[in-house]
Amino acid sequence: MGVHSTFFGPIKYAILPQHLEPDEVLGGTGLVEAGTYIAILGGTLLGGLLVLERTDGTYHAEWAALCVLLVAVAGRFIGGMVPPAPPVEDPEVDGFPRRGLDWHILRASIRLVSATMHVPRLFLAVLSISFFWAMGAVLAAQFPPLVKNSLGSDQTVATLFLAVFSIGVAIGSVFVNWLLKGKVSARYSPGSALAMGVFVLDLFRRVRTWPINRGELYSMDQFLALPNSWMVVVDLLGVAVAGGMFVVPLYAFLTTTVPKSETARTIAANNIVNSGFMVAASLILAVAIGIFEITVGDSLLIVAVASIIAAWLGWKLHLACD
Repeated sequence: MGVHSTFFGPIKYAILPQHLEPDEVLGGTGLVEAGTYIAILGGTLLGGLLVLERTDGTYHAEWAALCVLLVAVAGRFIGGMVPPAPPVEDPEVDGFPRRGLDWHILRASIRLVSATMHVPRLFLAVLSISFFWAMGAVLAAQFPPLVKNSLGSDQTVATLFLAVFSIGVAIGSVFVNWLLKGKVSARYSPGSALAMGVFVLDLFRRVRTWPINRGELYSMDQFLALPNSWMVVVDLLGVAVAGGMFVVPLYAFLTTTVPKSETARTIAANNIVNSGFMVAASLILAVAIGIFEITVGDSLLIVAVASIIAAWLGWKLHLACD
């Protein structure tokens, strides 16, 4: 799956400028992002239904594994229906003749990132996207313990949170295209990042004052019947909508700022940096919880601080490009 994502991630964004008009790339990027999150949600829900419990308390996932194979076959079939996007002639890469695939992963990664990050506008865009994914990594890691330990609720509430977050990103991804009228611009990125921070801070405030549940974990129906529970859902939805509005124009910027022959490499370099930030965010979270013993709710402040930095980067990109 990791190898599949390594190839598929750059390709799905890189071919958009070849198939779409310049004023359609932002909308296409939004639909790709929205579809990705809806698919993640659908796969998570379906996986939960297909992993069955045996009579001895263990689980078997044969049906889930079969479904993965069927989805893969369907994806291959549908992918074959995408119109051809032949590579643009580019005999040289960064001043060096193309020599085919470099099997030295570390050297190739460093060269790829260096070739992209030395361009100031791309540098700002990649860092902004990386902060978004770092914040997303922290939130995603905190969903299960946040729901169980801080809100006293069960797995159905965690699934609800995932559903709300996925749908929210999809809404934001499409809504920002409507606001920008198809123009690729970082105009709304700073405000979107700050909005993420505001919603996270309100979520932090509600989690900190949430009454302790000393009985059985709340089900989804019981949780939604509690006072202020819907505001927790609204906060989470707000974070996700603002996140979609923040990141989609930046992806569209990456694919439209560079020549078409370089779009896949630019997205690949962005993915490498994103992965580094996500790992760093996870390590910071682990140290904060394990050594400094901060609570799961308090860790939301990390996301709020990161949103301020993301807003500053988005503002710098807006000034540099718009």
